[in-house]
Amino acid sequence: MEKNQMIYCVSQLYDLKQDEIQLKIEDWLVMSRLLLEPDKMSINGKDQKFDLNYLRQLIAEFGVNEDYWLQLRNDEEETTIHLMGDRLFEKYILAKKNFYYWENVYLDYLAARLRQHGFFAYIRSYAEYLYHNTSDLSKRRSFEAAEETQKLPKMKGLNGDVVVDCNVFPGYDVFYKGVCLTACWRIFLGAPYKQLFAKPLLLEIQQVEEVAELGEGVIFKLYKDPFQWQEEANLKFQQLFRNQLGIPQLSYTNGVGLLKQPYIEFAFEDTVIQTVQYQNERFQPTEKKHASYFVTRTYNFLTNQYRVNRMKGGLNALAYFPWIDDKSERMMNYHILYPELTLDKGLAAFEYYIRDSIEFEIQDTRYKDYTAVLQLFIPKKAFSDFPLEELKRALKDMTIHQISRKNDSLTFSLEKEKKHLIVSFIDQKKVTLKNQLDILEI
Repeated sequence: MEKNQMIYCVSQLYDLKQDEIQLKIEDWLVMSRLLLEPDKMSINGKDQKFDLNYLRQLIAEFGVNEDYWLQLRNDEEETTIHLMGDRLFEKYILAKKNFYYWENVYLDYLAARLRQHGFFAYIRSYAEYLYHNTSDLSKRRSFEAAEETQKLPKMKGLNGDVVVDCNVFPGYDVFYKGVCLTACWRIFLGAPYKQLFAKPLLLEIQQVEEVAELGEGVIFKLYKDPFQWQEEANLKFQQLFRNQLGIPQLSYTNGVGLLKQPYIEFAFEDTVIQTVQYQNERFQPTEKKHASYFVTRTYNFLTNQYRVNRMKGGLNALAYFPWIDDKSERMMNYHILYPELTLDKGLAAFEYYIRDSIEFEIQDTRYKDYTAVLQLFIPKKAFSDFPLEELKRALKDMTIHQISRKNDSLTFSLEKEKKHLIVSFIDQKKVTLKNQLDILEI
């Protein structure tokens, strides 16, 4: 992976007018010629010799509502720009030496574009991108020995093949509500990200090399050298950034989640986002179960109304069971899982969410007599091969009784150290619209 080290740059601009589109693509052409000195080009997938005059003539005819992509190349580097309506997607793969020679020029060029129309951007080692985002076992052979791949966690892909579970990697690119969520050397999050994160939250991200406003967005630098991404400290900074944004909670592709405590949790309602960040005694980000301070932010991204409250305390019942019915003295939490994507039929996930719902200390004792309910919604076909005996063995330190099994549900009661929990596995088809779900009825 150390040979021919490359840098990978991606950016997206949005809300462009016709004259701006032409100007931005012309600027891309100038920057690309500086960086690459291309001798080949591709227009909508058709390869040909680089022809500057032809490209300029073509760009002059571009307008909105187009779908067009251009690529320039030399023997080892490439740059691509894709026009899609009023948006531009830009990508560079550059040699390390070449990037460092032009670094300041390129960063100024990129900042000017993002300041006015920036949606998203990142710059990272291409090797880091590939390592964290290549799930196919055979494709990993190009940069990793089979013995190393064998050690990595696995899952089932969409076609049923065994693949690497990239959710565990700090630099994994995932998508949620139309935006890319990731962590790497340099990252820019533009105005569209306010549908997830209030800007003050982004500006208060901790343990990064740099964080600053840029136009309507925020730009980050996580560590000094993109090519030292494999250093343990840098991987930790990358993972901590990911945890602070709550990416493992917002989006995952393995069907069951990362199975780790969150550093932040979200609640969405129309245009309002509420987040709770967990901090330790030194006001540093930490896992939920270790929190001493709680930072609650309420943000309306339509009106820009913003409130923040920081308080010290302990976790209450709502932290683990967000739905509490005082009349029936019940409290409930639920998760929607897809165990068919796992190699163990969801066993590790089932055990994790059960233990997370019973192995904790609630500070508010008024709930100690309430019935705690955990509902896990799984596809109906998962009941035909449900790992009940394996789950019993995994929970051997608990008392399991009152097992009730039907075609579309499985319910049992657990007891551990005077704590009780009712666990129900339910057919996902019973989940319709959230406001139509009686979450306390079992």
